[in-house]
Amino acid sequence: MDFINAFTVSLQAVVEGSGFVGMTGGNVIMIIVGLVLLYLAFARDFEPLLLSPIAFGCILANIPFNGFEEPGV
Repeated sequence: MDFINAFTVSLQAVVEGSGFVGMTGGNVIMIIVGLVLLYLAFARDFEPLLLSPIAFGCILANIPFNGFEEPGV
């Protein structure tokens, strides 16, 4: 029983410490937009040199609590 209790406590700590706890609807929409841009860039070969960095930036900037909120970044 101690193993199950320790597992649930550590799983809860991982979930609370991740950025996905603070995910809002706007973040989800913008991550989906970034994934669509990645699809267009690589699968459809539509301006990959332009769309791929925009899409990666769109995805990374919309993950909550990733350090971009701190001043000076």
